[in-house]
Amino acid sequence: MNVMVVEDSRAIRNLVTAYVEEMGFRVLPAEDGAAALDLFSQHSIDLILMDVEMPGINGFEVTRRMRARLRNDWLPIIFLSSKSSDQHFIDGIQAGGDAYLAKPVNGPVLQSMVRAMGRIAAMRDDLVKANKELERMAHVDILTDLTNRRGFMAAYMREWARSNRDGTPLSIVLIDIDYFKGYNDNYGHLEGDACLRRVARALANAVMRPADVVARFGGEEFVVLLPNTDLAGASDVAERLRAAVENVGIKHEFSSVATHVTISVGVAQKRPEMAPELLLSSADEFLYKAKERGRNNVCSAPD
Repeated sequence: MNVMVVEDSRAIRNLVTAYVEEMGFRVLPAEDGAAALDLFSQHSIDLILMDVEMPGINGFEVTRRMRARLRNDWLPIIFLSSKSSDQHFIDGIQAGGDAYLAKPVNGPVLQSMVRAMGRIAAMRDDLVKANKELERMAHVDILTDLTNRRGFMAAYMREWARSNRDGTPLSIVLIDIDYFKGYNDNYGHLEGDACLRRVARALANAVMRPADVVARFGGEEFVVLLPNTDLAGASDVAERLRAAVENVGIKHEFSSVATHVTISVGVAQKRPEMAPELLLSSADEFLYKAKERGRNNVCSAPD
């Protein structure tokens, strides 16, 4: 853990440093507020022991500036002060401090306070990680481990706005597994789920760029979001996706297209006058045409 010790008195700074280093932590010492702000911008800090009365920028103002840079992140800051009035304590908390220690510093008390703040920081980190995982899970399809419809729509609207702002192309690939109902009805739902997972894996492995989003759109339908991709490029990707699924060779005796699982694919590119829902509708129309043409093919149209 990196602990910043901000103290204009060399004697007190060395004493506090010794107490913290005795706990096995790394100390970053600063002799005044300006030095503290410089260190803060250059290093990852886990906890700050902040003197209040310093020449130049006092501890309260340094804390305000640090909190402004942190925004929504939290960093424990313990004030060191020889003043003990209620108003001084209130001013410190309002400035962004989390706790007070009186001078002269008592070593065991300081070490106990550092441990307590460390525990609070660790619990907060665990909570942040848990919330991030919950957010991730809310956007992931449990069966296939792909992005789910909700996650896709969030990414879709972000890329739509980016396309409008930067004037870059945006394309959609809509995919449906051919005769999947026959597969499910005859092989059973467990095999159907296994089929969906294998198709999802094939689709995910077939895209080349981190920005491309492969999602399960619902049932046996999948969608691929292709930022900064025109219709010709999207059609190439769509054909690669179709071939990838076919090459898996999942047995399908109840398909009217082949003896293995295949997909039909519709491709559409965003046009200037389009609303977001119209691009999806356009891709769906071309998917329907791909099915009309015999399935296991890619259908798009010139922009």
